[in-house]
Order: sequence, then C-alpha cells, then structure tokens
Amino acid sequence: MKNLLLLIIIMLPLLVTYSCDKDKNKQTNSVYYASVNKEYVLIRDMNILQNSNDSISLYVDSILNGLVDDTIISTGYKSFDFNKDRLTDVHFEIIDLNKFNQQLPAYLDSMAARVVPVRIQILDNSTYGYPDALEENAEIGASGNWSQNTSVLGTFMNAGQFQGQGDKYLAFRFATGSDYNYGWVKLYCSQHNDTLRIIEYAYHLTEGKSIDAGQKE
Repeated sequence: MKNLLLLIIIMLPLLVTYSCDKDKNKQTNSVYYASVNKEYVLIRDMNILQNSNDSISLYVDSILNGLVDDTIISTGYKSFDFNKDRLTDVHFEIIDLNKFNQQLPAYLDSMAARVVPVRIQILDNSTYGYPDALEENAEIGASGNWSQNTSVLGTFMNAGQFQGQGDKYLAFRFATGSDYNYGWVKLYCSQHNDTLRIIEYAYHLTEGKSIDAGQKE
C-alpha cells in the first residue's frame, strides 16, 4: 500500500504537466502557421538576365529573346495552397505593363505586383482592386469588403497599398462548411514593384473565428 501511495505521489506532477501541455497544444493548434520567405524579382536588364540561372530570369530572358511566344513579360504565376488540400488557393506575379499601355513614359515604373485569388477572397475596402495593406495586430474577420478579383499590390504612380510600404499583411479568407476561415499573408512589395516577397502566412483553424494580422498561435 505504501509503495502504491508513493507511486501516485511521484506520478501526480507528471499527470499535471501532461494536462497543461495538452491544453497548451490545443491553444497552439488553433492557428495554422507557415514560413515561406520566397522572393520574386522581375529583371529586364539583358546582361543580368543572361548571367542568371534562376527560374524567373530564364523565363524572362526567353521572352525577350523571342524563344517563348508570350506577349507579357512576367515572373509567371507563383502559386500557393494555403490549406494543403492540393488545390491552388492564390497566385502572385509581377508583370511589365508596357504591353498594356503602348510604352509608358520613362519616368514611370512600368511594373506591377498583383495577387490573383483562386479559392480565397481578399480584403479590399478600396472596392477597386487595391487590397488593404494591414498593420500587425489588425483584426481580420467578417467585416469589410471581401473580393475574389485579381488585384494590384503595387503599380505606377504609387498606386497599390503595399508598394514601398515595408512588410504589410494581406487578409484572406476561404469558405469551409457554412462559414469562413480567416487568415493573413505577410508581404513585401518594393517601391518600384520589381520585387515581391512572400514571407509567411497563417489562418485560424476555427470557422468564423477572427485572427489578428501576424498571429501565429
């Protein structure tokens, strides 16, 4: 009996620790978080392109040299599957706008960084295709204007709320059941729109539950 009592006394702190850890895991697992740190740069200088071996440089170099029949100079779609269901949720890209505008004046940047929602919606309170660039800790939930249209992160004349603003958060949501899961993507878009960095993202695992920009657990 003494031995049994001693065993219970020894095991009690372990059981309490396990219980606390289990509760902690529940809280941590309320948000799905992933680090990305992918940077996409659109280069048009032929000398630089010819001496670069990354996929974007090779792609653009082929367009400029006429090896690929493409009317738009672009990084191509960079696609992401946020909820890991093997379906593309969103594309990001940088394009050269000269093909659309009969050669823009030299003093204007001709590149644009864009987001193309596929199976998600993005927060765009501008209502004309310039999604919100949120600060850290901004609440993301049902309120606001949600769009599934191709939208501009940055373009000439300092349009687009992400252009040259440092690290900002793009809010997104995707439908599950009768509600939505809300999340964010941390992005960096350079002043000249030639560089787009997708840093990290997260979304709340509970349907209808709001999340703060930058929240990871």
